[in-house]
Amino acid sequence: MNPAEESTRPNAGSGGLAASGPVSLSEQLSRIVSTPGDRPLDLNQLLAQTADRGPYALIILLCLPFMAPFSLPGVSNVFGVVIALLAWRIFQGRTAQLPRRLGERRIDGKVLAGVVRASIRVVHWIEKATRPRAKAWIRGDTARRVNALILIYGGIILAAPIPPIIPLSNLTPSIGIVLVAAGMMEEDGVVLWMGYLATVAASAYIGFLIYIQSALILHLWRQYSEPLLRRLGGLLA
Repeated sequence: MNPAEESTRPNAGSGGLAASGPVSLSEQLSRIVSTPGDRPLDLNQLLAQTADRGPYALIILLCLPFMAPFSLPGVSNVFGVVIALLAWRIFQGRTAQLPRRLGERRIDGKVLAGVVRASIRVVHWIEKATRPRAKAWIRGDTARRVNALILIYGGIILAAPIPPIIPLSNLTPSIGIVLVAAGMMEEDGVVLWMGYLATVAASAYIGFLIYIQSALILHLWRQYSEPLLRRLGGLLA
């Protein structure tokens, strides 16, 4: 295994999250939020404390607030950019770290604890659902780069200024991101393929809704603007 591959995947000896290993991700998160004093952390510190999971653990955590049918404008834009930046580091085969402007911005300890505690139940479910399957092809550089590009694409969709009136615009890309990140983290080829399908479905769904919305706006514009322009033209004549 080459160094680039080692820097973006969990310890080989850890196996699946639910399998025997040093510490599961849900246990790591529980230890972080159980630290006395609710001390503030930044994203780079959170990356360091889950380093054996690579950047995939943080990517999953950043998506969990969007696993709901309603949109979170503003939050999704920032988190989508962070996911895309982390995925770019994966593509390059470099150690997961965010730029100082994002990675060293402090998060209040109580806020962080609330978000992580709410996420642990979902993470525990992911631990039970994933295990190493069809993993031989996942370990190569080509698979790592392709999957990183898919994560970048998902992060861009999440960060895009999609109107919040489009239902499920945060949920659909988040499902694909979580599945791809979990599949890479646990070397689960089955979950990875589910992530590919979810990403394609999200792209088709959002693209279709944007097309319908654009067509509706154009129709309304033609319906109401043409009479108004004719009236203005008559007044100016």
